[in-house]
Amino acid sequence: MPSPIGHALAGIAAGCAVAGPRPVFAPSGRRRLALFALFGMLADVDLLFGLHSMYTHSLGAAVLVGAAAALAGGRADLRLGAAAAAAWGSHVLLDWLGADDGAPYGILALWPLSDAYLLSDRNWFPAVCREFAEARCWLHNARGLLRELTLLLPVTTAVLLAATRAYRR
Repeated sequence: MPSPIGHALAGIAAGCAVAGPRPVFAPSGRRRLALFALFGMLADVDLLFGLHSMYTHSLGAAVLVGAAAALAGGRADLRLGAAAAAAWGSHVLLDWLGADDGAPYGILALWPLSDAYLLSDRNWFPAVCREFAEARCWLHNARGLLRELTLLLPVTTAVLLAATRAYRR
């Protein structure tokens, strides 16, 4: 499963891709980037409640977050809602594509339509080691982060450049 850094990058890429042309590096654009990064990471809040990889790791949660974001400003902003849902959904996708070394294996990706745990056999992202007192754990996680950056940083950069170019036209 990816680290918070990988999830933040994917959230930015997905959110910006759906939000459409924006001045990405203007102050309002930076706030939007931070919001999409937060939505990309926030599904892991379930770790605090002992429910990791369950309800918040689902497309149902992404839809709920998108609806809340669309209505948050007092007037309906469907594009912002869709972008927030995409950013949250990126977390679901990345965790589905990652390795999982703890039962139950996978995520409740289709909740509330299904209570089946789903996991791809691709293992694009290694499982995160949580035995932080051991040096091998730090090395494992550093290699995982390098893999995330190799896969996600070019995609995120390309989306940000495309959004900026489209806005300037």
